[in-house]
Amino acid sequence: MKVKKFILSCLAAVAVFGLSAQEAEKTENVFVPHWYVQGQFGAQYTLGEVSFGKLMAPNAQLAGGYQFSELLGARFGINAWQSKAGQADARWSWGYVAPSLDGTFSISNAICGYNPDRLFSLSAIAGLGLNVTFGNDKAATANDDLKASLSQTGNFPGDALEYLWDGTKAFLNGHVGLAGDFRITDNLSAGIEVQAVTLSDKYNSKQAGNSDWYFNALAGVK
Repeated sequence: MKVKKFILSCLAAVAVFGLSAQEAEKTENVFVPHWYVQGQFGAQYTLGEVSFGKLMAPNAQLAGGYQFSELLGARFGINAWQSKAGQADARWSWGYVAPSLDGTFSISNAICGYNPDRLFSLSAIAGLGLNVTFGNDKAATANDDLKASLSQTGNFPGDALEYLWDGTKAFLNGHVGLAGDFRITDNLSAGIEVQAVTLSDKYNSKQAGNSDWYFNALAGVK
């Protein structure tokens, strides 16, 4: 009888242990809302009429965000450094700081379900920002050079850059992007991000009759 009770006790203990292990595994896969910080560096390309390589500029971004659910999150970031533009043989650049507020959507979780151990996760990003610009002296110089060149034809009385600005200006932007994160540990990931940003036609000082665009490619850690 004692042996029988001992065997039954062991079986009960194994069953309890198995259930506990299953519950622990389930708990590990339960989503927990969380904050994160992110730092990124990369390059920017401004859409223009000159060759691709001549309109590349450095770019950086620092952000903090909150993941509300398996699918939805929000992020506040500051993107900054330099933008470039060109016309004919003239090139110019200026500085900017662009705070923005973004919404994020996990494509991976929407398609494949939540998995905290997933090696690679893909998210969509959309938001609004404000490009605070400064240091447009090179555009003024380019404008003078272009005017001198075009005035030789005798039929160009005005500025070459009709939207030339100086001092500090602010331009509203709208942007969308994709972000891919590679899991390193539970608390660290490395990622890449691409963004398409649209602004006022006046952003690059040129009149084109349509919105100005630039594209950012960034890599960093979260």
